[in-house]
Amino acid sequence: MVKLSAILLLGVLAIKGLAFEHKCTHDSQDFQEPDLIDVEEDFNPNGNDHSGRTLASYSNFRTYGYYGLLSGTSSVNSYVKNQLIPPILDYFAGALKVKYPVSGSLKVSTSSICSRTTPSVLKSGVNADFVFMVETDSSSDYVASTVSCSLASGSKRPLVGKTVISTHYVKSTSDPLLHEKQMICIMHEVIHALGFSKSLYSHWLTSSGKTLTGHITSATLDGATATVINAEPLTSRLRAHFGCSSLKGAYMENSGSSGTAGSHFERRQFAYEIMTSGLISQMATSEFTLAILESTGWYVPDYAAYAEPFAWGQGQGCGFLTGSCSSNSYSEFCSGSARSCVMTGRGGGSCTTDTRSDNCKWIHPSDSYDCDNDNADSYARLPSLQSFGRTSGAKCFSGTLNSKSAGSQTTFCFKYTCSGSGSGSQVNINVGGKTVVCSKKGNVSVSGYAGVINCPDPVEYCSTIGKKTCARGCMGRGECNNGMCVCNKGYKGKDCALNA
Repeated sequence: MVKLSAILLLGVLAIKGLAFEHKCTHDSQDFQEPDLIDVEEDFNPNGNDHSGRTLASYSNFRTYGYYGLLSGTSSVNSYVKNQLIPPILDYFAGALKVKYPVSGSLKVSTSSICSRTTPSVLKSGVNADFVFMVETDSSSDYVASTVSCSLASGSKRPLVGKTVISTHYVKSTSDPLLHEKQMICIMHEVIHALGFSKSLYSHWLTSSGKTLTGHITSATLDGATATVINAEPLTSRLRAHFGCSSLKGAYMENSGSSGTAGSHFERRQFAYEIMTSGLISQMATSEFTLAILESTGWYVPDYAAYAEPFAWGQGQGCGFLTGSCSSNSYSEFCSGSARSCVMTGRGGGSCTTDTRSDNCKWIHPSDSYDCDNDNADSYARLPSLQSFGRTSGAKCFSGTLNSKSAGSQTTFCFKYTCSGSGSGSQVNINVGGKTVVCSKKGNVSVSGYAGVINCPDPVEYCSTIGKKTCARGCMGRGECNNGMCVCNKGYKGKDCALNA
């Protein structure tokens, strides 16, 4: 039986006039046995060997959204159908190629699917490799839950998935930050349905199309047993990122219920990654989420265009993964109460822990200090010197800067540029029209103001946090030009996720 239930939260949204309650429950729900659908696909376990093929040689991943199960208000239904789900499906259609595409139409002959009557459109056939059924429910105490309902009888690749979205939490909105939160939440759900679920691990394939074995092991982390996935190319990418050649593989979350543990990246090792448990702000769809999808043996991702930067733990070595998370050991972890910049560089937050972090403390983002928030000036010190908004190009910098006397440490949103290379690298920060040059890590003053700005190491900063990139590869709806999305006709926004 393939059973997947992934319950997520959307973090608190603190924007003028808006509030989003912090509520999350991971739980298991009962779904019917998945169908094995006999489809015509390019699958021959004795003859498939895809090694050496280029990305372009694979078929585009065709996605299809079915909205016949929506039961919310007309405004919510319209939002889900026309604004929330389409950019998500466009993202995966652009980010992934499929190794074993359906030849022609995907048809479902059973009378029921995903515990619902099979829609007539699926009986007649849809031009897709994956169908995503969307249902709404007003009484649920979770944000969304997802199940993989049907697999291809040959490759066992998921063909049909269903998510149930709670209209108690997910709202029709024109606010881009709330839209982003809700969109990332459902992206997380789709990734589960595509293969990142412990109930689907046994169906993963080798590069030659045979059933993958030996890739699920275990290890002890902070006194608890954790599932470890050792599959390529995921393991190799993790070893290179963390600088740990002996890493066994990807550690899965070791706490929570059956819908959580084993089916998410371990939070303390992958903070800010979209596939950790319990959604927070500013999550990145990193190379590791794409790599785990490639490790299923069903997909080939476009890393260059769609993998977002991820600096958490980069180059920190094996000790970072399993050793102490004392703030004195690694800069990713923190102590104290002073506001600091989150690892993504997008804004400020506070030092705290949560139920998935194994008592490790790190900077949790706050929407009040999010540089993408147009209303963040209401919470800022010296707002006239700063820049806010999703297209401002500003990043977070910490310091004690103040008008007359140095204040406590806080965070600022400043525009910046990187210049030079190697030992000549520098970060040029725009502070109210003045240019502050950071040529090395340390403190720098600003003429006319008290206090300092904390300069990051320019070499490290400009190659990670400060590197110009486009959010989520412009959702497959535009082209990335020097870190800015140029959206196709009909779309707009920082990531082209909004309808024009």
